[in-house]
Amino acid sequence: MSKEAIRPSTMDGIKRLAKTLKSEQGIKHAQALDEAARAGGFENFRHACNVLANAPSSPRSKSGRRRSGRRLFLTVYWKDRKSGESGRETLTCWLSVPWSDLVTPVQMKLNRELMHFSIEGPDHLARPNLMESRSQARRRICAAARVLDFMDATRLRPSKGHSRAYPGGSSANAPPARDHASVWFDPATKRYLVADEPYEAAVEDKAGARAQWAQQHGFDIRRPTWPGMYNPDGGSRLYLIADAVKGVPLDPLVAILNSMPPPIVEDTWDGESAPLSPIFISPGALERIEPVKNKPKQTRQPASPRNTVGYVQTFVGPQRRPKSKMPIEGHAEVGRLLKSVLLSTYERKGVYNRVNSIRSELDEWTQREYNHEELPNAQFFDLYYGESGASFARSILPEAKERHVAELMRVKEVLTKHYPDCPPLRTLLKKTDAAVKSLQEWGV
Repeated sequence: MSKEAIRPSTMDGIKRLAKTLKSEQGIKHAQALDEAARAGGFENFRHACNVLANAPSSPRSKSGRRRSGRRLFLTVYWKDRKSGESGRETLTCWLSVPWSDLVTPVQMKLNRELMHFSIEGPDHLARPNLMESRSQARRRICAAARVLDFMDATRLRPSKGHSRAYPGGSSANAPPARDHASVWFDPATKRYLVADEPYEAAVEDKAGARAQWAQQHGFDIRRPTWPGMYNPDGGSRLYLIADAVKGVPLDPLVAILNSMPPPIVEDTWDGESAPLSPIFISPGALERIEPVKNKPKQTRQPASPRNTVGYVQTFVGPQRRPKSKMPIEGHAEVGRLLKSVLLSTYERKGVYNRVNSIRSELDEWTQREYNHEELPNAQFFDLYYGESGASFARSILPEAKERHVAELMRVKEVLTKHYPDCPPLRTLLKKTDAAVKSLQEWGV
């Protein structure tokens, strides 16, 4: 068989072909490895190692999911407005590398499943907005987990480079029956592809037209056995589409995806279900929190009066707030954190009263930062209020105390990230520190 017809898609295949090429052509081993890798569609042997080394091989659960490597928690909170039920869903994912090596925060915003997640810790991503049911929360987590599994296996990253992924530089030249498509690029080769995920029933009678489109534009279309990221349990199927010359080589990716276990879906959920409050603080986030009493005081730049703006509060009079606005996602996160503390500290007034004052102030700021169109009443009312099930316990367990301290420290981190240094912000930070001190002294 001609060596030109051999397209190795595994490391063993590349090495076997390299031995043959070395013997027949009398070239150096390193050169033979590069030639064999290029025969498989890679740039060189190093590129092949980077891609194929990520094929799933580590221990897995009964559902086939990885059970070792780098741990990442995905969390979504939910509340059923009709029944009043609420809760938290958290899934533990295992990746071959830290998640931050797979995608940047900016690139997360380019993917429909990851764009709504915020970074809660080095090992934790969570959605700040409440879902309407436990089922919806699980489905959103599973969808994000499938995207992360896809990136971990292929090392592709989300992109908005439609001009580089489609014929003629325009998504208007998309193949027939394209649906739920996303653009991806390989950072190692700077090449692009399209992940097309139409429903199988919708594309069945379009196979001929899609093949004709591919031939007309010089593109490859391949369908892995792994069903994809979008809605695999609902009938969508993954097709990889790329320029046959300039795009990402598809054969190696198909080989990797074919070796993956079935994608996680709601029916195979093996995550954790817990009450809405207290919020989940990951191990990685806890490790980053320094004991407050041992933390050196930070020197802050002098506050400028231009950092604040005046407003009139009903029954109170003139007040001032930071001359900026915190993203709604930031308010939602801070609101969850504060409500978690409030639910457990009613009998500890040194904590409860201060935290309640903080949320009241932030609630006022939110009203002036966003209008009704930007922040509907239903969403606004849930930001800082609406918690239920308060504990009237007169003591607190050490692990609960540690968790609430972590929550309050996270509140300070979010506030200082989004608001400029100014007297109104400093007042809230001082109240937070006082609440932390009272919390730490509770029961001592």
